[in-house]
Amino acid sequence: MWRERDGISKRWQLIYKAPMDTALKYASSYLTVSTGIIGVSALYYAAFVFDKADMYNPVVIGDNVVIANSPVECLVYLGSFIALHIAIKVLLSKYVIRMYQDGDEYLAVFRGNFFNSIKTHKFHLKDFKKLSPTFVVSWGDARFDLGNKHGIILENYFKTPEHFHYLLNKKSSEKAEDD
Repeated sequence: MWRERDGISKRWQLIYKAPMDTALKYASSYLTVSTGIIGVSALYYAAFVFDKADMYNPVVIGDNVVIANSPVECLVYLGSFIALHIAIKVLLSKYVIRMYQDGDEYLAVFRGNFFNSIKTHKFHLKDFKKLSPTFVVSWGDARFDLGNKHGIILENYFKTPEHFHYLLNKKSSEKAEDD
């Protein structure tokens, strides 16, 4: 079922499926649309409505709805809104929703920017590394290096615990066998 949705061939086996796929789909779509609407509205206001003579007057919508005390304050609100949305989108773009395996090759599926869009990233077993936790984010232990892309993977949602431990410990077991 998931392979068909993701457009993945039958040689790949699903080994990881993260929770909240539907919620992420709607959240990602909302963030894209709302940021786009606010950004285009701000550009329209700046290009066609804003007048330098009104620099110190409140920003009013309609006859009497004050949304900011000055255009600069309004710009700060809009900038903060867009910056927060971009930060959330960056976080969501690193969340792996499904992972497939074919031998030592892996395919991670990430949520795209629009409703049913996805992005795939192929990596090899040797490229998988646990990243060092940071003090900035509380989910630092769920951050992994997937070759040339970082991903957030929740270890409890692998098909079996062996799949996760194989990814983490494959290199160390190979080194122990070689010695």
